[in-house]
Amino acid sequence: MPYPTAHPDSSVFEPLSNEYTAVSTPGSHHFTPLSSSETLASLVSQGDFQAADALRKEMIAHHIPIPRDALYLRAALHAITQRRLKGSESAQQRVDALEAWLSLAPDRHEEWQSFHDIRQKLFRSMDHLNLTLVYRFGLVLTSKGYYSGDAAVQVVSTLARYARLSVVERYLRQVEDASRDYHSNKGTVPPSDLLAGAYNLSIRTVALGGKVEAALALISVAQLRGIQISDFTLNIVAKHAPERQLVIDRIRTMYPSWTLGDIDADPVTVESKAIPVGQTADITVLAARLRSLRIALRSPSPPSPRALYSFITSYQALGRTRGLALLRTLAYRHSPKSASTWAFTEMLYHRSRREFIHLLLVFSQHFHLVGVPCKTLLSFIRGTRGQQARKEPVQRWVVAPCPMKGKLWPSAHHSALVWEAIVLLSPTIERERLYGLLLSLVRQSRLGEQEPIQEQEVRVPDVQARVRLELPPDTYDAAHFSPFVSSWARRRPVRAAGIMRDMVHVGVEPTMIQWSMVARGYAQHDDPLVALRILERLEELERGRVEEEEEGQGDPSKRWSPSDVLLGVHTNVLRGFVLRGDVQHAREVERRLVERLGYQAGDRPTTDASMVLLRGLEAEA
Repeated sequence: MPYPTAHPDSSVFEPLSNEYTAVSTPGSHHFTPLSSSETLASLVSQGDFQAADALRKEMIAHHIPIPRDALYLRAALHAITQRRLKGSESAQQRVDALEAWLSLAPDRHEEWQSFHDIRQKLFRSMDHLNLTLVYRFGLVLTSKGYYSGDAAVQVVSTLARYARLSVVERYLRQVEDASRDYHSNKGTVPPSDLLAGAYNLSIRTVALGGKVEAALALISVAQLRGIQISDFTLNIVAKHAPERQLVIDRIRTMYPSWTLGDIDADPVTVESKAIPVGQTADITVLAARLRSLRIALRSPSPPSPRALYSFITSYQALGRTRGLALLRTLAYRHSPKSASTWAFTEMLYHRSRREFIHLLLVFSQHFHLVGVPCKTLLSFIRGTRGQQARKEPVQRWVVAPCPMKGKLWPSAHHSALVWEAIVLLSPTIERERLYGLLLSLVRQSRLGEQEPIQEQEVRVPDVQARVRLELPPDTYDAAHFSPFVSSWARRRPVRAAGIMRDMVHVGVEPTMIQWSMVARGYAQHDDPLVALRILERLEELERGRVEEEEEGQGDPSKRWSPSDVLLGVHTNVLRGFVLRGDVQHAREVERRLVERLGYQAGDRPTTDASMVLLRGLEAEA
């Protein structure tokens, strides 16, 4: 049946009255389903990240475009925050998820982002420094135009500090390619100094980490790629080179116009004398010290930890804390160097009070857990003793007084205190495992020298490769072995002597204090002749070293005088023989002190006390 062609006659209808118009008739609501992109954004905003990740993968599989939105940074943060099962596959899934969600963020020219929360997680809140996440995070940021700025600086400095030279060089090449692609897609010309800042920062960081050969290799790569290296960077490399003249000559072969700056001039520092231990300081003296320390903390070179430690102990003895809070806040706000110095002082303070759990808490709050036994450290601070320590009032001094962009880089001094605390907290049976771990870490750091990279030898980089941590050669020193030597020299001097041999094999020179521990162990518990041979050898080494230094200088007729450390070693061995009841060998050490070292009564109170004990032992015999 066809439709009518004529319009209906409206006159047959009753005209609308006020009654009809006053009645509101709701219209029918039509349901409009969300698109896949809107559903993805809704799932992320609701916090259903598992469903959002499944939908994202399905959209990518069906080639459905996803509009870029800063909302997806929440999903990227969740990818590195959520707990996953242990294993290589789980770790790779975390890296892939971070990269996938970050790629959905807007480019820099579209909407600038600081990535603050993600950076806080990567560089501040993680228990372990995950270089693979840092590497991929930096590459994604570069592809979005963030090849400079705070985030890029954090990534470059972290990789240069703890990754292999080949990884650093590969990352810089990929950053250069990604940044050029970014400008090409925008239709703009990249700046001429595109990566000058990244290369200069990498070279300085590598040189400050003790890897001079790696720094020279990066300088060579930068020259081949036409990247300008500043004179300031070249001066830093020359200043921290063990063989300075050789490095200067190698730099001048690459940069003939480079002129060496005044690298020997140290920054002007403020005088900050420490208050002698045991001396009472009145409030006027402490007020003057407080003013000088405030000035020193603002200078390029902060005061020594010894001066800060002396002030803290003297200030707290008066029951005051406000001045310490002011100094602490000033140190953390001024520079990472001053913050690191203050944190080290706090670690020394807790060490003197035998508060080893608090020492570990200070370290874990401020520094990357590198160069230390991470699992053992975390087990202590998360265990019963760690939970109790967090409830104590001193806990408020453990946390930084102001937000930190990232954790600090620990020096050998910081990690040595951590190793000592862990050894003292661990049972005796656990110390063998810890020593084996330390020895393997030292060997890895000492054997981790890299070969210079040539332009033609670089292959296509593997983006999926896992970036492994490589510690600088100066990460470990003799102080890391001291807690093991001290614990075993008392009852197992032969085992302690084996540690000294291991130190020599890995290129770490034992100190006189460590030899003193071993000699004392032999004198008190083992073979006394070995203790005497150690004393004789130490005396020969010191005589030979002093004669080499004074050759051609001073009066040759001047009598050699032993150092206080050598006198202390003899005193320690003398006390060991006395406690053992060995009068004969104790007299031999006393004879060496008087006749060969020229010791006179009254020079050292501890030596005099040991001789008094010997006199008493002789009287009993």
